[in-house]
Amino acid sequence: MISRISPWLLGILFLGLAVAAMVMPLSSETVPYSFLFDRADVKNDQQRFLNNVVADSGVSKEELQPLVPKLKPLEKQLPVALFMARESGKPIAEIVELRKAERFWTDVMNKTGVKPKVLFEGVEGKFPEPYKSAWIEYRMKFRPEFSDEQILDLVLLQTAHRVTGQPIAELAKAAAKGRTPEMILAKGRPSPEPSDAATAAKAADASPTPAKTKAKAKKGGVRAR
Repeated sequence: MISRISPWLLGILFLGLAVAAMVMPLSSETVPYSFLFDRADVKNDQQRFLNNVVADSGVSKEELQPLVPKLKPLEKQLPVALFMARESGKPIAEIVELRKAERFWTDVMNKTGVKPKVLFEGVEGKFPEPYKSAWIEYRMKFRPEFSDEQILDLVLLQTAHRVTGQPIAELAKAAAKGRTPEMILAKGRPSPEPSDAATAAKAADASPTPAKTKAKAKKGGVRAR
């Protein structure tokens, strides 16, 4: 049957299919890692967590999307890579290539000039694990070496603090009780509290005006003799 169709008809058919594929909008299933850049494509807490991390990083979709396949598993590699790019001021592509070339994130930090201090802003020795061992290493050695897991824990702690505004100490205590920075980052930035000015204006609107108060007092008051 196919052999009876002339070659030019087949050519038109394939051309039509190619044009249709070009103009047809891509679904979220066919766009690689679309949940990282589009909140509407987020399907679970882990994707929401990563979406918030990417949004906070300031790295554009055009820069990051081609590099994402090199950062698997995303939940462990992507937050650290974005943090290193932010702190070093280097392009995310350079950070990804260094990660491939080096064995550990500590080596990437050394190569890019990122100081361990940025991981320990607000961190204290009394913090529970998983932060205490890393803090001891940081304070006791001139050239501390951290495992990738320790760096990830500290990066997530600092990122959660920056995104949500919650104090580092509160985040560390929550992590010890099972409410990890990933869970907190999945919720994103909390809704802003009403400003003092707005609260005062609302209270003023709710209270009676001086004129009404005066009139009410005059009407209900007792005349002095």
